[in-house]
Order: sequence, then C-alpha cells, then structure tokens
Amino acid sequence: MFLNAILIVLQETLEAALMLSLLLAFVRYFNLVNSGNVVLRRNWVLISLLSGAIFAWVYSENLGEISDSFDYVGLEIANASIHSVSCALLILLAWLFPESSTDSYVKNRLRGVNFCMVIVVVLAILREGSEIMQFGGGVLGQGEAGLPVFYGGLIGAGIGVSTGVLLYYGLTGGLSIQRSLRFCVLLLALTAGNMASQAILLLNQADWLPFSPIAWDTNNLLSEASVIGQLAYALIGYEATPSLMQVLAYSIGFIAVFASPISRLAWLGYQSPRVRRILGAVE
Repeated sequence: MFLNAILIVLQETLEAALMLSLLLAFVRYFNLVNSGNVVLRRNWVLISLLSGAIFAWVYSENLGEISDSFDYVGLEIANASIHSVSCALLILLAWLFPESSTDSYVKNRLRGVNFCMVIVVVLAILREGSEIMQFGGGVLGQGEAGLPVFYGGLIGAGIGVSTGVLLYYGLTGGLSIQRSLRFCVLLLALTAGNMASQAILLLNQADWLPFSPIAWDTNNLLSEASVIGQLAYALIGYEATPSLMQVLAYSIGFIAVFASPISRLAWLGYQSPRVRRILGAVE
C-alpha cells in the first residue's frame, strides 16, 4: 500500500503541478518578447491555488451526492465536463495569447489569457485535489495503521511538485527562448488533446457516448501502472489502450492548439524583426 499511495498521489499531483509550471513558462516568455516588460503578472497564481483548494474541498465533501446524480454516473459526467471546459480554455488561451505588445487588442487579450489560466488551474486543482482529499481522509481514518500510507502519499505529492518545478526550470533555462517556447506549445497541445481524450473516456463509461474499438495496445511496451507510465500520462495523456474515439478527440485538441497564433510565433516568429531577434538571440 505504501508504493500504491505514492503512485496514486503522484498521478493526482503531477497533472496540476505540470499545468501550473507550463502556464508560468508561457507568462515568462511573453514578458521576454516584450523587451522584458512585465506585461503578464503572476498574481493569478495565488488566486488560482486558493480558489482551487476551496472548490476541491467543496467538491470532495459532496462527492456522494454528485456520484448519485444522473442515474449514478454523476461523477463521470462532472469530471467529463471539467475536462471539456479545461480543453476549451487551453485552446482559447492559445488563440488569445498576444503575439506582441503592439497588438491593438492587447489589453482585452491579456484579460482573456489571465481568465483562462486562472480557471484552468482552478479546475485542475479541483479535480485532482478533491481525489487527494478523499484519499487522505480515508487513510487518516484508519489511525496509526494508515500512517505508512499517509507518508507514502506525502512522498508522492513531493515528487509531483518537484517534477513541476523541474519542468518549469527545464522550460525556462538552458535552451534558447524559441526552442523552449516550442516545447511549451507542444506540451500545451498535448495537454489539450489529453483533456479531450479523457472527457470522451468518461462519457463512454457513463454510457453517454458509445464505445468504439481499441486503436492499439502498448501495455507490453509501457504499462500505465508504472512510474514512467504515470509520468507519461501526466505529460502527454499516455494511454496503453485508447479507443478510436479518444484518438480522434486527442487529435482535434492537439491540432486546435497547434494551429494557433502562439504556435506560429514559436515556429515562425513572424510578427516583427525585433521579436525574431529576441526569439533567436540564444540559438
């Protein structure tokens, strides 16, 4: 149970931590391409964390009622809705992200970007935090017998948060600005695809959508239950046995982000000679 506790909490913590790290990296790069001016601030982070924790607690306290709704598939419907909204907001963020500070609609775009980032992080913490709270409450209810499992959960949470910190510094240090921004866009596209795929899976489980054939089975190559499999799930939404409908939803989410202006900025840097010089300065 000790190792299981590490893996369970690690998976739940990783998704929220990696999402926050990715969005913080985007904030840094937009400020950099605007001559280092603080155009996007980070005050939304504290708001997101506090709001997410509060909503996660409320969600956790009402899981029973939520689960019993919609003919006892309420939990699947609620989580599918959270994933769908998260996917839509990530796509919207990619299309709203200002390409330069000279954009005539920059203030409205910045408000939209901040709104998307806050809600996405709140939903991530709500979704993952409520499950951690349920797990922690059950473990603490066992008294001393549950302490090893509780400590395992703490270790898993520590690994998840540390991985998020490492991802942020990996994205913002060492590589050139343009290459790092390309990694950010790629991860954003993969995350949007993952959210869309998970929404389809949950709706399948609730019988709101029909099941479709399995596209492939890669369990022999990489098991979802392994630590690497859990990390791959959090990073790119890896599944060993996705359905064809999940693959289609993943592809739509991925392409919607990859076709956005922020993606063209990352790969082309076409807005102005100044932006191109900054993006390629450390190539």
